[in-house]
Amino acid sequence: MNNFFIFIILAGTFLLAVSLKPTFLIYKKTNSSQWALLFVLIIFFITGYWWVVYYFFTHGADTFVTLSVSLILFGGSAFVILVTRLSLSSIIKIEKASAQQRFLAEHDSLTRLPSRNKFFCVIEQQITQANPFTLLFIDLNGFKQVNDGFGHQYGDELLSVLSNRLQQHLSGIANLYRIGGDEFALILFSREEKTYSNCIAAINTAISFPFTIKKQKIMVMLSIGVSRFPDDSQQQHELLIQADLAMYEAKKTGHQVIVYFPELGHRARELSEMSKRIEKALQSDEFELYLQPILSAFGQQLHGAEVLIRWRKEDGEFIPPNKVLSVAEQTGLILPLSQWVVLNSLKHLKKLKAHGFSGLLHINLSPKDLESKEFYYFIEMLVDLDPSMGESIIFEITENAVMTSLNAAREMMSKLSKMGFKFSVDDFGTGFSSLVLLRELPIDQIKIDQSFIKNMLNETTAYAIVESTIFLASRLNCNVVAEGIEEKDIEQALIKLNCDYVQGFLYSRAVPLDEFIQENLM
Repeated sequence: MNNFFIFIILAGTFLLAVSLKPTFLIYKKTNSSQWALLFVLIIFFITGYWWVVYYFFTHGADTFVTLSVSLILFGGSAFVILVTRLSLSSIIKIEKASAQQRFLAEHDSLTRLPSRNKFFCVIEQQITQANPFTLLFIDLNGFKQVNDGFGHQYGDELLSVLSNRLQQHLSGIANLYRIGGDEFALILFSREEKTYSNCIAAINTAISFPFTIKKQKIMVMLSIGVSRFPDDSQQQHELLIQADLAMYEAKKTGHQVIVYFPELGHRARELSEMSKRIEKALQSDEFELYLQPILSAFGQQLHGAEVLIRWRKEDGEFIPPNKVLSVAEQTGLILPLSQWVVLNSLKHLKKLKAHGFSGLLHINLSPKDLESKEFYYFIEMLVDLDPSMGESIIFEITENAVMTSLNAAREMMSKLSKMGFKFSVDDFGTGFSSLVLLRELPIDQIKIDQSFIKNMLNETTAYAIVESTIFLASRLNCNVVAEGIEEKDIEQALIKLNCDYVQGFLYSRAVPLDEFIQENLM
């Protein structure tokens, strides 16, 4: 019986010995003096247990006392190992959860690439240590069309597959980050030209063959902007802006890669200044609306008028409208500008109707307008105030504006058509998707681009395009406006082709409202 008691105490001693490892691991992880003290105490307890074993072995003992002591010592050792193992398990779980949180904080959830925050930290570290590096911003061209055409799930899967390919081909060359949306960033820690060339080559290899997303094959094109530390700047925010400017220049010009150059910075500052001027002009009502008449080809009767925005400088000269619209598009001011045009067009329309005008006002819309829910709600509010508004307005859209986001344009145009608005395709024939628009969208009118009109008597191709467009429009129940007419011979040729309406300097330039009324309605 005495041997049994000794065995129980030895088992407890073994448990204490086993608990030393988790206790030591906890101490290493927490660096806490309390766990160091427990480690020492366990060694002390082990020594005490051995002393009790020795005492029982050499002296023997009362059966009840020996049993009680043996069970108490075994229970104590079991408690120690249970506490240490559970504590270690809890600490490991906390560490894993913490590591997961750190990973999620520093990595993108979709692509598992290092995230924007991690990217900024690395950039800041490199600048602080004065380590030269090259920064590349990468944008996926046409990604919005993928989302609109196939759905966001396709878009997400494309981003995931693209990031995997890029990471695979760029391994050992550059660090890849996802900084948001369809934009990625690369950091090259070497400034050697060979490393840069290898990086671009690796990117091209990664996108050289189609991406298969849910059985759909998609080719990917990228726009890349490059800035360099410390050559271009020694400030983090400036380097990021420079790479971003270079990337958008690449996208705008159709080049794959643009390395930042100072002129881009000058243009950006001019853009910012012009944007502030436009914003101020909207607030102080500095813009004007001019009207250019649209006449029936047969009889020269007034059919309608195109609304054109004008902005007069202090010296009386006009700032080119294309420049105003381009800056507004790039800086997010196109929506308030379009809203201003619509509101003031309605004011003009009221005055025109008071003088007997019964035609249509042509108002130009931008690609951003066609994508904007805010613009739709704005028009919806105006229609609630005047349900007949749509009967007097035709919205002009360009091919490029529609093809920027065909699905969004189709949805917007469908909703506005139900409110009574009509649509005219401006600059028809200048894009590559003219027939697609006629098939997909609720088009009521086609405006033949002036580049074809001006050359139709000199170029057989231009004449054939004009003739075919007029014939096609008649079969599709669309009327046709020929714009940019400056010569009587061209007018006569269009009449022979049964063109419906004409517009151009031959009849009138765009003029202020009062002058338009005087010339056309008095």
